[in-house]
Amino acid sequence: MRIGSVFSLLGLLSPSERANQRDADNRIPGYVLEYAPFVHLHSSEKFWPCDIAEHLEHVTPYLNYTPMAPASTNLNLTNLDELNEYSNGRFVYLTSDDNVEARPDWLEGEKNIPEDPEELYKTIAGHGLPQRPLGTKDATEIHGGRSDAPAVLVVVDKGHGVVDAFWFFFYSYNLGNLVFNIRFGNHVGDWEHTLVRFIDGKPEYVFVSEHFFGEAYTYSAVEKLGKRPVVYSAIGTHAMYATPGSHPYILPLGLLHDETDRGPLWDPALNSLAYKYNHTSDVLLASNLTPKAPTEWFFFNGHWGDKFYPIDDSRQYEVVGQYHYVNGPLGPRFKHLGRKKVCQGRTSDPCAIHEWLPPEQIRIVDGVGEGEDWKEDERDPPIGGK
Repeated sequence: MRIGSVFSLLGLLSPSERANQRDADNRIPGYVLEYAPFVHLHSSEKFWPCDIAEHLEHVTPYLNYTPMAPASTNLNLTNLDELNEYSNGRFVYLTSDDNVEARPDWLEGEKNIPEDPEELYKTIAGHGLPQRPLGTKDATEIHGGRSDAPAVLVVVDKGHGVVDAFWFFFYSYNLGNLVFNIRFGNHVGDWEHTLVRFIDGKPEYVFVSEHFFGEAYTYSAVEKLGKRPVVYSAIGTHAMYATPGSHPYILPLGLLHDETDRGPLWDPALNSLAYKYNHTSDVLLASNLTPKAPTEWFFFNGHWGDKFYPIDDSRQYEVVGQYHYVNGPLGPRFKHLGRKKVCQGRTSDPCAIHEWLPPEQIRIVDGVGEGEDWKEDERDPPIGGK
């Protein structure tokens, strides 16, 4: 009898079968990259994509407002989850070693501006801001640039042919918007994402995160370069939108606008940390695309930036309950990766899926939030998770 048959009779997997199963578990389907989104960053952006590994070199973990002595003094992507030993990580804040208002280079990420591929400008008349005519035959010749700041790809197989590809984009700083020339909602650390949902290997829906809400579209509705969706990152806040232009929303203190345009075109598929995630078992695997990518950082339960500054801090102010500086955000694991609907949020929340790019509507929201995260009882998974 063959060894493999013995293992089968015992209900076990042979070493070769285990290896094959592992390869199947961590393999990214080819269609995920085939339909990876392009991102237009804003032409006047000051805070560009950043490398999460480099971010950790410039922060110190604080338990609320108290500096901590972490289990390892060399904080990095392979040991970040050790900070969960302190209050399960819930009140841990990765606090900038520099005064953020001094705008240190690592905070701005200028070196990570996507390269301008020569092909992008071959199809564009004139100079300056790219203005690509939609629907022209030249559109498929345009390629996005590579950023030295890797994006994070998390692929979640939901079963029944449904596969979600979450593309996460990290920035070391979020510059809030202005109301009556007063700025609200700044925070250190910023996670944004675009989701492409596949059904039986075909792209069906695209979701773009906008602060702690967002919009969902059919794949056929969104702008594309060739097969790939095109999304837009707002200046300063990095909120994601499906169109260039002005995007108004209302806070209790007044009307704000996010602004997007056809600035540098970023192709996150050219440099990313790629993972497979099982949302039911809470297991993350480095994928076949980046098999050596660290996974421990993903399970950090704390905040990727400073805790909101006290009101007696000269950098802080408050108007009608809205603050100049708010808490840094939680990481990708808390962005509803197990969602059934394509929209972010609670299962009970409505999820409108647009079949065309609609005129801009004014959104009404409660406030700028804590790093634009969901309330604790609406987070997924709960803080008590791994």
